[in-house]
Amino acid sequence: MTDSVTRKESIMIIITTWNLKGGTGKTTTTFNLAANYAKEGKRVLLVDLDMQANLTSFFDDDIVNHKENKPDIASILNGASRIEEGIYRSRFENLNFIKGSNDIMQFNIKDINVLGSHLSSLTSTYDICMIDCHPDVSVLTENALAIADLVIVPIFLDGFSRDNLNLVIKELISLENKYGEIKFRIFVNRLRNLKSQKVIYKDLVENHDYSVMNTSIAEYSGIQSALLKHKPLYMHRRKSSVNEDYRELAQEILSIAEVE
Repeated sequence: MTDSVTRKESIMIIITTWNLKGGTGKTTTTFNLAANYAKEGKRVLLVDLDMQANLTSFFDDDIVNHKENKPDIASILNGASRIEEGIYRSRFENLNFIKGSNDIMQFNIKDINVLGSHLSSLTSTYDICMIDCHPDVSVLTENALAIADLVIVPIFLDGFSRDNLNLVIKELISLENKYGEIKFRIFVNRLRNLKSQKVIYKDLVENHDYSVMNTSIAEYSGIQSALLKHKPLYMHRRKSSVNEDYRELAQEILSIAEVE
């Protein structure tokens, strides 16, 4: 007999970015995808569930310029605040966010439904909710994985990321045994035209049963300089070909997430 988890029944699509390995571009990807969706007119909510709160740092100016200090995600999940009270409007049209907390792991969250229960009140307010997770397997992270319409796993094409995938898949399968199917896809980040990467990619596709997305994000120094200025790439380097990578990845993610 498996534990139960409350699945959402709504028009809001939940996309969770996760990997057990840090430094694979989770936060960068989440931010740029969300900005692209918002640019296309979709109502987007970002939730920073990473205890490092790196996603929140992109919106420091929005927080400072706001007239009041809103509750963070820890305050919401521990029941001290309603989720509606923690939503900030960002400087980007159609893009709102809930700020992260460095103290979030201090709360011993045991309920797999707590995040989904809070988000259920926003299902008619937003088209897309994107959740950036800490690289761990805590119950908090499981909250975000279990309710996702799609979990996206960014990887680099190196031996370490390839080996780490076995642990990622093992954890997702374990969650599926408890909570039901979890749809996930792997995508290659910081792709370079190297022979070693081609060998690893061929191994992933041909020798392992991994669900690798068709779209990859190319290596580009402009991405990091854009992040230093707290801008999505499309605003920082509008003519960069990597903007097309993000646009195509955003479309492919939605096409997968929307399929029942």
